[in-house]
Amino acid sequence: MYLCFFVTPKLPSYSKVYEDINKLVKSCYEDVNSCEDVLFKINQYQKNAVKYKKFSCQTRLLGLEANIIMAMNSNFKKKEAKSLIDDVKRYC
Repeated sequence: MYLCFFVTPKLPSYSKVYEDINKLVKSCYEDVNSCEDVLFKINQYQKNAVKYKKFSCQTRLLGLEANIIMAMNSNFKKKEAKSLIDDVKRYC
């Protein structure tokens, strides 16, 4: 008799991801020089969302990346970022 175990990959804790992203975005808005590092980190989360087929999460992270790019170009949209971060919490 054969026993087969199917193991699904463990998803990362997205509540921690939400907290990290919230801190990252806040640091970008406080210091524009940190935005490039923030963008890189959020992009890593976005790639991870694809890996786990969390496409709704990926979409929100892509929107947040666009918002960070605008912040880097001094086109701040803090209200939009807050909305995107709330969506990240909901969909991730």
